[in-house]
Amino acid sequence: MAIDDTPRASVARVTPRADAAVDAAPGCADDGQPYDPDALRERLAFLADKDLDGRVPGTKGDRTARHYVAERLRCLGLQPAGTSGFEQAFEADGHPTANLVGVIRGSTDDIVVIGAHLDHVGRGKLGANDNASGVVTLLAIAQAMRQRDITPKRTIVFAVFGGEELGELGSNYFVAHPPPAIDLAHVVYDINLDMVGSYRSHGLVAAMGTFAKLPARAILDRLVDRRTAKLHVGLGGRGADSDHEPFCKLGIPYVFFWTPDATCYHATCDTIDNIDLPHLVVIAKLAGELVAELAETDVDLAASRTRLGCYGR
Repeated sequence: MAIDDTPRASVARVTPRADAAVDAAPGCADDGQPYDPDALRERLAFLADKDLDGRVPGTKGDRTARHYVAERLRCLGLQPAGTSGFEQAFEADGHPTANLVGVIRGSTDDIVVIGAHLDHVGRGKLGANDNASGVVTLLAIAQAMRQRDITPKRTIVFAVFGGEELGELGSNYFVAHPPPAIDLAHVVYDINLDMVGSYRSHGLVAAMGTFAKLPARAILDRLVDRRTAKLHVGLGGRGADSDHEPFCKLGIPYVFFWTPDATCYHATCDTIDNIDLPHLVVIAKLAGELVAELAETDVDLAASRTRLGCYGR
């Protein structure tokens, strides 16, 4: 992942069980506060456990992580929208893997996609920040939206992509072969969560793609103003080499949340011990509030996509 034109907590160990027999009971949307730090820590610990070895596509760690995430989506009450349950199978460098797709149905045809990639590079590199942090944030936002207990105006698609580290393979496959329940012509925004757990590295979370004329910019200007003492948010700029790009190529506006990691990017120190959990919680809440507002705003997001495209011009 790279960018253009933008300023670019010790946790308990949770050991994944052998074939990912996850005890997520049905109906867990109300099992706690969505952004509870202990819950986020526990999910990070699972996904970044050494036994999963970075969740490399086609490995046991990948299968274990996918099962874990799919069970959470199921118990939160999201509708499966893959080609087989939550899974949309594809191959990454010849290895079988899958995207995971769950939906909260809205009352109109418009769709907001929120995505995060699940895989990392392995070989002892566990990818707590890259990108277990994005996946647990996505799950927290899904729970927050389910706790609202209302039908949103726009459908919200939660997509956990595989094969990002190999060249955005999962998101490219999703766009090239959209699941039957998802019409890409109606996708009005994409929110990408990739590496959101290293705020303290530079004291910055970038929210790329928030060009001045695009609807998400006005929303974030308002939301960020309430957080000036807690969070430095870099607005604007183009993001590259992450899962928003296939959507941008279709003219779909995006917001790409990312925190620079000067020390542990693709390194063995990318572990849960180096996650900035307090700021991860604040970033997750900010992204969740943005998703909620995009799902409900009276602004014609479909017309904005047609008129302004991905870059707001």
